[in-house]
Amino acid sequence: MCETNNIDKPLNLSYLEKISGTNTKFIITTIDLFNSRMPKLIEEMEDAIALKNRDKIAFLGHKMKTSFGYLGREDIIEDLIEIEQLSISKVSEANMVRCFEHVKASVNKLSDQLMNYKNQFQN
Repeated sequence: MCETNNIDKPLNLSYLEKISGTNTKFIITTIDLFNSRMPKLIEEMEDAIALKNRDKIAFLGHKMKTSFGYLGREDIIEDLIEIEQLSISKVSEANMVRCFEHVKASVNKLSDQLMNYKNQFQN
């Protein structure tokens, strides 16, 4: 898991569109919510990793997972599961850090994609 080739994965909001009935306001609200909450969670995860607080790393990895299913990024969910498992098992800190850096890059790319998607409706 934590493969870097998934970072540029195309945006796929088909699940979000399906559950919203293609309600643009709902989709934009979901995007705004993601883009307002995720940077804080990423920052908290960075702090937890720096402090080697494995319990908090596992907690945050678990907490972050729910956001990505709606946005068609099951690959990020898998990466967060790996981070959670590595944290709980207390082995391979280097792999956990590498995996988190991949998640962070994927989230940054996804945030950009979501903003571009949102801007289509605001122009």
